[in-house]
Amino acid sequence: MKRRARRGGRRLATVLATLLILIGLPAGIARGHAFLERSDPAANAVVPQVPGEVRMWFTEPLEAAYSRAELFDAQGQRIETEPSHVGTDPKELVLPLPPDLPRGTYTVQWRNVSAADGHPQVGFFSFTVGTVADVQVPAPPPPLPVGFAPTWLDALGRWFGLLGLTGLLGALVCWRWVIRPSLEPLEPDRRERVAAAVRALSLAGLALASIGSLVGLGVQAWNAEGQFSLAGIWGLLSGSRFGLLWSLRVALLLALGGLLARHSAWHEPPSGRRVWLCLGLGLAAALAYSSMSHAAAQPAGRPAAVAADWLHLVAASVWVGGLLALLAGLILVRRGEIERWREVYALAIPRFSTLAIASVAILTLTGLYSAWLQVGNLEALRSTGYGRALLVKLALVLVLLELGAINLLVTGPRMRRSVDAPRHFGYTVLAEAVLGIAVLLVVGVLTSLPPARDTLAASSGRASFHFAEGEVHASLQVSPGAVGFNRYTVDLALAGQDVPEGTQVLLRVTPPGNLEGVREIELARQASTSGQQARFEASGSELSVVGAWELELIVRRPNAADWRVSVPLEVAQAPPTERQPGPPPRFAGLTAAAAVAGLGMAIMLLTVGLRRRDPQGNGRFLAELGAGLALVCAVALLVSRLDQTPGVAARNPIPATPESIAAGQELFVANCAVCHGASGRGDGPAAASLDWPQINMDLTAHLYQHTDGDLYWWIREGKAGTPMPGFKNQLADEEIWHLVNYLRTLDRRSAP
Repeated sequence: MKRRARRGGRRLATVLATLLILIGLPAGIARGHAFLERSDPAANAVVPQVPGEVRMWFTEPLEAAYSRAELFDAQGQRIETEPSHVGTDPKELVLPLPPDLPRGTYTVQWRNVSAADGHPQVGFFSFTVGTVADVQVPAPPPPLPVGFAPTWLDALGRWFGLLGLTGLLGALVCWRWVIRPSLEPLEPDRRERVAAAVRALSLAGLALASIGSLVGLGVQAWNAEGQFSLAGIWGLLSGSRFGLLWSLRVALLLALGGLLARHSAWHEPPSGRRVWLCLGLGLAAALAYSSMSHAAAQPAGRPAAVAADWLHLVAASVWVGGLLALLAGLILVRRGEIERWREVYALAIPRFSTLAIASVAILTLTGLYSAWLQVGNLEALRSTGYGRALLVKLALVLVLLELGAINLLVTGPRMRRSVDAPRHFGYTVLAEAVLGIAVLLVVGVLTSLPPARDTLAASSGRASFHFAEGEVHASLQVSPGAVGFNRYTVDLALAGQDVPEGTQVLLRVTPPGNLEGVREIELARQASTSGQQARFEASGSELSVVGAWELELIVRRPNAADWRVSVPLEVAQAPPTERQPGPPPRFAGLTAAAAVAGLGMAIMLLTVGLRRRDPQGNGRFLAELGAGLALVCAVALLVSRLDQTPGVAARNPIPATPESIAAGQELFVANCAVCHGASGRGDGPAAASLDWPQINMDLTAHLYQHTDGDLYWWIREGKAGTPMPGFKNQLADEEIWHLVNYLRTLDRRSAP
């Protein structure tokens, strides 16, 4: 039996090592989450005159103190400008331009830190002043004289923090509702030893959470400033959203740890006030974690997304932390008569199984919603680092579920009659605990990676192809891959050898259908690339019509035969976006957040009620109460679901200048005030004649819940099921965007 156990342990260790290696493979430099969504001028645009400023919009709000942009000429030399600044939109970065810029191509290099989850990001794009004849292939801007913390350090800090919180919450919940009520068969000194072991676990969790928080603070300061310094840490703590939430989280953890460190918390009969105070501190600390997660960066429906993430974290802490508490309190300290321990286990397994079943149900629902928010489709799951890490997490969880089912369905029922059952229970709990720790490690990696949905969005504005034949490996990117001006980039690598000087890269483009005129584009080698990898670039307007073009990539090396490969490219009027996931369901306001939390409570009541068998009928009452609460919360979520249109992701191309807002106000008075009223509160002269509630026409009550793209779509097409007509025959697109800019100035009486 021992030999089989050792073999099983070795197999488990091998599986875990393999999975962790797979997780660690993509780890390199940390990458952020505030991706560049669009810019004005757009990337690769040709503008006839020098714009007054370059405006950049990102996918998340920015930390103003740590976000900036600089301008470079085609030779890579920095041009002095006024300092960049965050605009009126917290997602907008503005770089003023000198009015006397000569004609030519310029590069904007930007760097930001997300105010939502604290991750950094860098990038650059180019535009040209003048005509197409003035377009040059710009030299890449010099590397920023700063660096980012390694991904592995960020993931390690997050893992420590999650594991520590799990130990704290799991020890608290499992001690109060599983372990302590199951210790009746043991002598008092054995109970003392169990209490001491669980207390030690909670203190170890506090220490680990504190270390993880300190590592996370250092990583964030490093990423924000580009280097680690004490001054950077102080600036982060005193002047950023991250610093505020970090301080709150640490204060809550220390308060909870101080209560659990007291001897009386474990050795005296628990008072209801102390238990609920500890539980409240633990739940609040978990909420502080979730407030800095990917969920906090959602463009709409943020309260409900954060609530779902918080519920997911709490359920995982109860399940995995409970396993650690069982291991520390009932397995590792087991001494004395086996019969007494069998009785303890027979009492503890059903209790813990109830917690575990409820936790798994909550994890399933919240995990599916989180995957919908952060991933969205199979393409994102397969082709991004976030998606692959999520697959590894799911594989570990499936094994964990299998082991839990063995304890529930096999080991538990045999506990009172099988001599070997306690030993089997110990091995299974040990394996579950190790797998749970591995799952938390994967979660640490996930939270340090950009969501798959954002990764696809960042790459959707270009067509990409990858080729490998023989010793030649090449990647071709056509950006934006639409009719008009495009940039062609080829990254070339030769297996086991340098790319020799004199290598030429050509791109032949054949137009669709019966059109004639094959064009050959020679890509210039970038001086900054050498060795086994080289980059070649060119730009032009060869892709001039919509249709199926044929691209032929040719690599000519000295003293070697030409290497060729052909690929079709469907050129559309707009950049390709077919890989993009559809919009996920979102729920508005604090009511939706409360409904999500209520669903978690309903699942717990249902689970306890269905598993509780007593003649008084208390179990049935709890199950009915849980079912009723679940129904109420489901209705609340349906009512608070945000309407999303096909234009939900569209961004307003017109800046919200005073002139634009004034134009929008004139349009509002002429077309909208008759129903919505002069101030948008639904009290216009025609409102009384409409069979529609005034609160639904009060724009100030719910505009904050919708994106600019949604408002544009409803103004243009109308809103089905309401008296709202469409204005596409009365208003031009530009006028509708002016109107959207004005609507954003209306009072927000109930924004969360």
